[in-house]
Amino acid sequence: MQWDTSSGFSSPENMRVTSEIVTACVNEKYPASVVQKATKKYFTTLKRRSRLQTNNKLPDARKKQRRLQRKHHKLQNRKVALSGSTTLTQEQKEKFSSILRIEYMSSEESAEESGEDEHMGERLKVLLIHTLPWRNPSVNEMFQSLDRKSARKRTSRAAEMCRKRCRASATEPSSPSGFTAKPPPSCPAWAKVSDC
Repeated sequence: MQWDTSSGFSSPENMRVTSEIVTACVNEKYPASVVQKATKKYFTTLKRRSRLQTNNKLPDARKKQRRLQRKHHKLQNRKVALSGSTTLTQEQKEKFSSILRIEYMSSEESAEESGEDEHMGERLKVLLIHTLPWRNPSVNEMFQSLDRKSARKRTSRAAEMCRKRCRASATEPSSPSGFTAKPPPSCPAWAKVSDC
């Protein structure tokens, strides 16, 4: 028995499936209300995936999700590096923390490097960093500094697993979806180039 994603969550057939799942999963730790919410969320995910697959858009949606995850990960690493910095004053930390938001993060897209990995016999994967054109060079330098601080704190295993990153050229013909050519409306003047 499984959900029919062509019908709604509340359809009689899908409610029977949900009822069986709730009955099987309810315990002291997970009451029925929690399991019910989880099943609805999972059903919504399955329905969305099914719709994307039907329209042949699943690979693009996955790429977009991976890019967003990389941005969130980069943001978290920078926040930790900023709060742990001993070279910045409290005033500087407060200034830069005001722009540590997702809309200020550069996009990174996957690209294949031409070389071969001698260990795996596979092509090396790299991430192309598309620096936001409106961001002030001083902000770019601070972000790069935070990235270096974050990289120094990685374990050797984490560093080994990290993908190589390189900056995309300004003339790169394609930019990833979600690439913002204009600063957010709340962007402080010091964080953007003067001609924006």
